[in-house]
Amino acid sequence: MTSIGTARHFQPHGTPGHICRDHNRAVLAPAVALEALRNGLGPDLTDAQLDQCAAAAERHPLSDTSRAAVRTALEPALSASDTPDAVHERLFTLPPGHPLRMRVGDQEYFLVPVPITL
Repeated sequence: MTSIGTARHFQPHGTPGHICRDHNRAVLAPAVALEALRNGLGPDLTDAQLDQCAAAAERHPLSDTSRAAVRTALEPALSASDTPDAVHERLFTLPPGHPLRMRVGDQEYFLVPVPITL
């Protein structure tokens, strides 16, 4: 597995802490969600199952906000068959650092929202 890296290696020096936390959560959540998907788990997984997936992905401990981000990443994937309103609703209501699962053809992706500092 590869990573876009943590905020420390990506964001410029002096980036506010909340942006760095959102960045790190956006990187962490897909890694843990992938472990959950490999185990046949969905957004209703228990905290114990989530902890097992985080340990398998070598990403632990998880905060409550990171747990919510993983659960968001496990929601059913959006695809071209979804209405524009449904896509808009899911995409533009994502909390910071929460990835979105997408399906294009027979391939799934995580849309990972990496915050930027201007």
